[in-house]
Amino acid sequence: MTEVKKRAFDISLCTIAFRERLLEYSLDLAAEVGFQGVEIWGREPHISEEYEKNRVLAAARMVHERGLRVPVFGSYLRVGATSTDDVFALKDALRIAAGLEAPVMRVWASDVASAHADESLWARTIDEAGEAASCAAKMGIRLAVEMHGNTLCDTGASTRRLLEAVGSHSFGANYQASSRQRNETALERMELVLPWIMHMHAQNYAPLQAGSDRVERVALADGVVEYGPLFDLLRANDYEGVVSVEFCAAHASDKRAAIAHDYRYLRSL
Repeated sequence: MTEVKKRAFDISLCTIAFRERLLEYSLDLAAEVGFQGVEIWGREPHISEEYEKNRVLAAARMVHERGLRVPVFGSYLRVGATSTDDVFALKDALRIAAGLEAPVMRVWASDVASAHADESLWARTIDEAGEAASCAAKMGIRLAVEMHGNTLCDTGASTRRLLEAVGSHSFGANYQASSRQRNETALERMELVLPWIMHMHAQNYAPLQAGSDRVERVALADGVVEYGPLFDLLRANDYEGVVSVEFCAAHASDKRAAIAHDYRYLRSL
């Protein structure tokens, strides 16, 4: 019997991995290593949080000149925010995503952990997410909410609650494994939101010492998250999105080499 070749996912580099450098550095590295795209970090010095047409067009041109694309714009638009210290305007964020020709834009669900959120915050976040998704859909853009600590999407169950409540084809999940594997495994977390996953961040962790809850970021091949089963589950669900390498190992002596190693590991799967 002929073995069926597994479909390969496109792999992109999150430019936040090199947030201490100008955007060009990440673009050059991504092209050199062989990444198919870049997820542009939505902050200086990579892009302004306010829409500047010439700057966005210049960034898009630099991406295209290197044979890359922008599958996701990593914005800091936060629906249901309780603080005014970190406000990213919806109009600006969508115009930046459109200028970068990014079909998906990353967003955030409030700034409160799901266990500490009251029903009024849930209701406001759901309403704002729905309105943002509606605006995005008119521009042909979909929103992927970050699964992250200290937000309403800090667990698989809480993320599913938000996604089901919003109920929009233009509002999905930006999946990433949690560093707290004791609470839910990466596979359990993915199973809860599988139908809604639009994008995926790849990162991995290892305990600082045996039995400790404290972890550090390590190479993708070396931590507690097993990416093979996650990829198999995505394929079984006909996932059409991209997988982004978000950061490299915390103590990597050569970040360029570490990122290249992570890319080759994901490609080997």
